[in-house]
This record gives sequence, C-alpha cells and structure tokens, in this order.
Amino acid sequence: MPSWSTIVPEQPHHHGYDLRRTPPDKPIRAIITSDDLIGCYTHFWTGRTVPCEAPDCPACNAQSPARWHCYIAALESGTRDHFIFECTAKAAQPLLSWREAHGTLHGCFFTAHRPKRRRNARVEIICKPIDLTKVNLPKAPDLIKAMSVIWRLPATALTTPTGEHNSQLVSVVKETADAMRVCPADGPPPDTA
Repeated sequence: MPSWSTIVPEQPHHHGYDLRRTPPDKPIRAIITSDDLIGCYTHFWTGRTVPCEAPDCPACNAQSPARWHCYIAALESGTRDHFIFECTAKAAQPLLSWREAHGTLHGCFFTAHRPKRRRNARVEIICKPIDLTKVNLPKAPDLIKAMSVIWRLPATALTTPTGEHNSQLVSVVKETADAMRVCPADGPPPDTA
C-alpha cells in the first residue's frame, strides 16, 4: 500500500544515473569512479541517441550515420553528483592515455570543456591526478546496465557470451528490443516476460 503525503521531500531520492554531455558554457569537473571506459557505436535516431544494433539495425538500414561514443561514471567535484559522462572517440583520447599510464581510470580527475563555447563544438578533456585520501569515491555503477536503462533496453534484452561472467561484450536480443521500441518514450516499458 502506498504511503501518501501532502508534503514534498526537500531532496527527492533519485535512483538512476544522469547522462551528461559537455555543455557549451560550463566545463564539467569530475573524478572518474569507473575502472575503465566502455563504448559502442550509436545513431541519432527517432529524436535521440540509441545504440547501433548491427547487423540488423533499423538506423543502419535507413542509412543513419553511426559514431562511437565513450561512457564513464564520474563524481562531480562540486555537487558530488554521481553521473555517466558521454564523449566521442576523439575526445576520449586523454582518457585512454591516462588508463595506459596508470592502469585504471578510477580516481582520475578530469575537466571537459568546449573551447569554442558552441553546443556541438569539439570537446577537450584534460586529466590530472588528485589526492584520493581526501575523497570518498562511491562504487561505480555497472555501466552497461545503467546505459540499458537510459536507452530503455530491459536487462532481459541483454545477453553475455557463455562463460564470460564479467564481460563487457553483450548483445541485444532483437525481439525484446523490438518490443521496447513500440513503447512510447514517456510510458512504462511493455511486459517482455
């Protein structure tokens, strides 16, 4: 039974992770909580960014261009907001260099900004060390599951190759994803059981 109230909580509880892209006018300053980045090809399709489902991808079949996007979990330094950061392959190069030099992205402080201060201008990322003894970093989310929620793909649509428990290689079960596509963006997901 729900517990109804006429009082609005001061800070509503938020269960998901926001997806952030670098804004044109304000840099993002955050500490990476992920050990590594993940990425996949995406399309801007039906008014939003969606993962490419090649070889049987409706966006590919409609000649929609694909581009690779990188995703990491990060903690904003000022607000301590835990979020997922998205950038392109070119912008992610400093993250790759940091990972190569340090073996992990966890604890890397980064600043992402758009030097030309335009919405779709190139993103520049600068990575720096930070004293982690003064920061209590939360556990990073499972990025694949978090992105599946953002992309409205149910966990039942994801399969991991047999015998690979910690693999980041997943595929989408086409029938389940197709059922999700017919659901309106603001409505509840259909029952896929």
